[in-house]
Amino acid sequence: MQISSLMLPVWGVTSVHDLFATESMEILNDYDVFKEFEDKGKLTTRVHLWPQLNGDLERVKHLRDTYQSDKLHVSGLKQFIDGVITARTAYLLEPYADQPDTQGETTYSPETLKKQVVDADKEGFSIRFHAIGDGAIRLALDAYEQAQKINGKRDSRHSVEHVEVIHPDDIHRFKELGVTVSMQPDHFAMSERGVYTERIGYEREKHVFAIHTLKETGANLAFGTDFPIDILNPLLQIYRAVTRIDSSGKNVSHPHERITLADALKAYTSGSAYGTFREHELGTLEVGKLADIAVLERNLFDIPVEEIQKTKVQLTIVDGNVVFDRTKSLIEK
Repeated sequence: MQISSLMLPVWGVTSVHDLFATESMEILNDYDVFKEFEDKGKLTTRVHLWPQLNGDLERVKHLRDTYQSDKLHVSGLKQFIDGVITARTAYLLEPYADQPDTQGETTYSPETLKKQVVDADKEGFSIRFHAIGDGAIRLALDAYEQAQKINGKRDSRHSVEHVEVIHPDDIHRFKELGVTVSMQPDHFAMSERGVYTERIGYEREKHVFAIHTLKETGANLAFGTDFPIDILNPLLQIYRAVTRIDSSGKNVSHPHERITLADALKAYTSGSAYGTFREHELGTLEVGKLADIAVLERNLFDIPVEEIQKTKVQLTIVDGNVVFDRTKSLIEK
């Protein structure tokens, strides 16, 4: 809770998604603590809850009925399909280039995951899958497609988180299935490009973090930080998406996958709001919407791109209330 009440407003963050969703991390699902802060008027960030997709639909339906306020809201269900490329735990369609006896594995069998998606989709839940390898991404899309065939098409807004290594045949399926592409651009800077090439080979590395390619299909693109894996600063994610410069500050990863500053900001605001069915009240500055606003010290469109990640938040407003004022913070110090 200290993260939400103290750190998030400093970065201009007004809404977050709680996506832990693993059995080992259930101790961190402090929904009651969030509710206590909300009841006291001290919840300074909108928290969208994503309990674990595990087949226990009665439990999550109860949670959905319990948490449905403007500030504390069960938005859907989350589950992991695979791990990460660097540890060779991401699930690939073909074996790893540097260890051909493995292609990674899924957390649960494909049959189990597909059944859980179909059952949860039938109950109206939106689902988010952690899927990094091309095999995991395809499995997620296949599960969503199967749910459509069995339950009928609806505005489900299912999502795939990370989408790091995608097979070209699956790129257009996001738009076709109405699935959100949820990415964290700083992730490609966290791992050296050479490590990716070593793990998956040159041909598959061509399709790593294909942000621009996926955006051009017309699919909904949403950005996030993946905190605590990465730092909270949204402007760092925006900087990576616009420049494709890695953490060394020198190397550019696939420059053709850069997107414009306007598109990056849209992905981080309205794209995320759309992914959680709240575009009618969040994500853009319009009359009638909730007054969740971040004021920066400089206009990002008027400064060199390398200055984007260094730009500070001056003011953070949630529900029309100032929850962070840099001027006052400096005076207090």
